[in-house]
Amino acid sequence: MLSFLKKSKSANNEIIKLKISGMHCNSCSLNIENELEDLPGVVEANVHYAKSEATINFDPEKVKPAKIKSVIEKLGYQV
Repeated sequence: MLSFLKKSKSANNEIIKLKISGMHCNSCSLNIENELEDLPGVVEANVHYAKSEATINFDPEKVKPAKIKSVIEKLGYQV
């Protein structure tokens, strides 16, 4: 089950906030951002190490929240 801190819409895109655990430094957050932004349908990803949180702007026609979660988990983090 995927749980969101916050979900909102922006034009045809959606914005979700996710809690992420397992990050140890700013490089971890940059790694997650880069992987998410390479995902088709993700417009922007901002990952904040100190808050253990990610804000992702995405097109729900191209990518589903479950896929976003899967990408983060494959990197070794928990959502």
